Amino acid sequence: MPQMSVGSLKRSADILLNDDHEPVRKQVSPVTGLNRPRALQDILNVVGDMLMSPQAPAMASYVAGKVYQRLERRGAVPDLPGKSEASEHLDLAVANVVKSLPRFADMGEQLLDLTARLQWRGGRGGPYASLNFEKTHAHAVVVGPGGLEERSDVRLGLTLMAPYSRFPDHVQYHSRVFLLLSDGEVSLDDSHWFQAAAGAIFFNEAGCKFAMRCTAAPLLAVWAHVEDASL
Repeated sequence: MPQMSVGSLKRSADILLNDDHEPVRKQVSPVTGLNRPRALQDILNVVGDMLMSPQAPAMASYVAGKVYQRLERRGAVPDLPGKSEASEHLDLAVANVVKSLPRFADMGEQLLDLTARLQWRGGRGGPYASLNFEKTHAHAVVVGPGGLEERSDVRLGLTLMAPYSRFPDHVQYHSRVFLLLSDGEVSLDDSHWFQAAAGAIFFNEAGCKFAMRCTAAPLLAVWAHVEDASL
């Protein structure tokens, strides 16, 4: 798991953004007429179907719909980077996804290949974070600034947490939809903690607090938002 050096807090307290680690954001115009790599498109399709299913909360589907509306036009997709050194927690988390979520049952190799090519970064700690949190979690952008598909209008990413980790309480800059790929517990806007099984979908409004935690198994979660602050 990557270690982080604490940088200055820039535009918000939104820990998922990792702005102090990211390169200067490029203004990328999505393009048409080109295909994404098959593994990336297949995974985006499965995630999108789940986020916009009838069982998903209305606001979560609304945000996901805005994200996927933009994803109809492809961004810049450079050659996929080489595989990075895999984390034991990531391998276990992906294996648990394949076992617990039927939609991913036949995508184990695709998930492992794709997640191994992501640029995983440690983030900041914060109030109530678990011990050594900076060393026991990481974020990666799949689609967005610095992602496998480089673009500036949306961001879809992954968060990985080692067993017995607690994400710090923090205010989110964007209205964001989450899809848990592992069992965990969540607190939205200082609400009581609630248990959420793999496949759970929830929405957190911009300006509201957010926290999550896991127990004996690592936690892997998908999150997505539109970069426009007006959403």
